[in-house]
Amino acid sequence: MTTITSDQWDLIEQKYGRLISKICHNITGDIAIANYDDNLQDLRLAAMEAVNGFARKEGLEFDEFWDTEGFNKYIKTCLWNLKNKKGANITKKYPVTKNTVDINKFAEILIDERQDTSGIDLGISIDQIAYKFTDRQRTVVDAITKDPTLLKPNGKVNIKKLSEQLNLTWLEIRKEIVSLSEILQNKL
Repeated sequence: MTTITSDQWDLIEQKYGRLISKICHNITGDIAIANYDDNLQDLRLAAMEAVNGFARKEGLEFDEFWDTEGFNKYIKTCLWNLKNKKGANITKKYPVTKNTVDINKFAEILIDERQDTSGIDLGISIDQIAYKFTDRQRTVVDAITKDPTLLKPNGKVNIKKLSEQLNLTWLEIRKEIVSLSEILQNKL
């Protein structure tokens, strides 16, 4: 088994870090087994295993195969195969998870004042966990609370409209929505 030094890992992160991040975002469907942090850890392990596997297969040391076309294809294949394996696992479990609570629908119930929630015990309100929010997360929640039209009919946040209203980029809003979903999911 080849041991990767911190300098070698830095090379991997520098060259494949953006790809790993992109793949993390592409694995969706079940927050319980496919949240960003778990995906990131799994893909980093897959990258380390790819280094070990390629070293064993070719009988070479890291410095000998680094930045070769063969290794480049091998590590990318390993990363995408992990994404496909996790996706297949989510799809396989879909019949079990299909009726679970969608965090976006839960947020719609909390935020949409037009809906009658009397008799429904939500168990938690935004005020009870607001202390965990960053300033930007509070701004996002306040904007959605004050303007329910920022929610689409399916209960998801209209990121484009919210980004225009708060004068933030789409990516910044998406990041805040994902982090808010994780906070709320952990408290359900």
